[in-house]
Amino acid sequence: MTLQKEDVAQIVDLADEKFRRGQFSEAISHYDAVLEHVPHNFRALHNKGLALFALNKFEKSIECYDRALEVRPSALHVKLKKAISLNSKRDFNGAKSLLDEITSLAPTNKEALNARALSEFNLGLDTDGIQDLKKAIEIDPSYTMAWNNLGCFYLGLGELEAAIECFDQTLVIDTNNYDAFLLKDMALERQERKTKRP
Repeated sequence: MTLQKEDVAQIVDLADEKFRRGQFSEAISHYDAVLEHVPHNFRALHNKGLALFALNKFEKSIECYDRALEVRPSALHVKLKKAISLNSKRDFNGAKSLLDEITSLAPTNKEALNARALSEFNLGLDTDGIQDLKKAIEIDPSYTMAWNNLGCFYLGLGELEAAIECFDQTLVIDTNNYDAFLLKDMALERQERKTKRP
């Protein structure tokens, strides 16, 4: 059976709807139905990669992104998703290498800078990571993920005042940011313990 162009679009739309509802396994089944007939459907490959990532199947998500990149080698958003998957499976060198390529082509891509900072932090390149997060914040001062990550960097380095400032900044932007509340509490607790030491 050959699927018509309209059928393909309809099935991918249905899969995307399942994805939006958090029904990732069902979405993958629909993407697979399309890919069985149209193996190079870019949207199905990319979105299947996203669904696999949501299920923590990082290796398989990377395979989908690689196939999508065979169809559109210059798709930076797919390269970024691949790099994030590499970070998630703890291949920090692979992720950083890909993120270096992305940021050289798109130096103002805040998500790429944020992801590269995480690679750098895990590779012991703290200064580079902090610089990348500061750049991401300069590009978008309301980017709470970068503020939180910068706070985490400082927390890890024992720079508690700087960490608290970052978490406070997140909470100014997003008063309901649960992560920032927890992280700020952790930093305050450490600060309190530090001041109690003889």
